[in-house]
Amino acid sequence: MPSPLGHGLAALAAGWAAAGVHAGTHDRARQVAILVAIGIAPDLDLLINRHSMESHSIGAAALVAGLAAWQRWPVASSRPAIGLAVALAWLSHPLLDALGSDTSAPFGVMAFWPFSGAHVHTGWDVFGPISRRYWLDNFWTINATSIAREVVILAPIAAAAWFFRRRPAA
Repeated sequence: MPSPLGHGLAALAAGWAAAGVHAGTHDRARQVAILVAIGIAPDLDLLINRHSMESHSIGAAALVAGLAAWQRWPVASSRPAIGLAVALAWLSHPLLDALGSDTSAPFGVMAFWPFSGAHVHTGWDVFGPISRRYWLDNFWTINATSIAREVVILAPIAAAAWFFRRRPAA
């Protein structure tokens, strides 16, 4: 499963692809912070021992996107664009997890909740494992290698989304 850095980069790419990049420096910083937080947020389920369950799903993305559009989170200029940007940023998380290494049962993510409780995993392992076992000798090596791989894959995608969707200064 990817690291928070990988999830943040993917959320930026997805959010920017949907909403564009805000022109003002202050607006852009808020947009980046919110999109990155949205991309990382599904992993808060680790705190309640339900990792890769409901929070890694279409249902959770719809709930958060609806809340964001209703409250007009400053990630886009209209409610539909806010909802779409937030939904895509949230959904980037389970997508990356489904494309990553999973070493804990149940394997995969509950991507289609509330329609299905089945776990989905592609088996492709595009992203390397992220270890939480800090006491192991290879902890730093495993994580540094996986994070480097994420940056090589996701940073160009986020940069392309930023480049093609940026808005001219007002």
